[in-house]
Amino acid sequence: MPMRRIVLAVALALSSSPASTAAPAAKDAFERLKSLAGDWRSARPGSATVVDYRAIANGAALVERWTMSPTRQSMTVYTMDGDRLLATHYCPQGNAPRLRLEAIDASGAYRFEFVDGANLQDPQGSHEHAFWLRIDAQGRITRGETYVRNGSDYDPSRDMGEVETFVRTK
Repeated sequence: MPMRRIVLAVALALSSSPASTAAPAAKDAFERLKSLAGDWRSARPGSATVVDYRAIANGAALVERWTMSPTRQSMTVYTMDGDRLLATHYCPQGNAPRLRLEAIDASGAYRFEFVDGANLQDPQGSHEHAFWLRIDAQGRITRGETYVRNGSDYDPSRDMGEVETFVRTK
């Protein structure tokens, strides 16, 4: 009898762990992000920035491609890794930070934070360390990005980043 209680207690503890509740949220977020497939443009007057989203690999990855000018593009690829939603950002600076969905806040914003990355050795360089993305009731996307100097500490209260809103064009 005591062994049965121990097994039951362990099973209950594991079933209520944050990891078991995080998986559906990450998977749901990934499915919601895939609904962005199409073309978008910045709503900021004078901005030429366009973004397109495409699901690839039989829906296993979502590619977000940014064009800020004919010679300046970036790409972020979203994929599930078990119960985690990861975003690998391929930056015009030549680095590739990986970020993980950390939370969906009260406003509905998907908040991603730095995990690790490639080509971050240059102490004078910077990288995307955090970003958030929210789809509003009118179907617009608002996104905030925070870049920090390589090797520096990230402080979300100080490092707020830039925010831009996008509207669907098709």
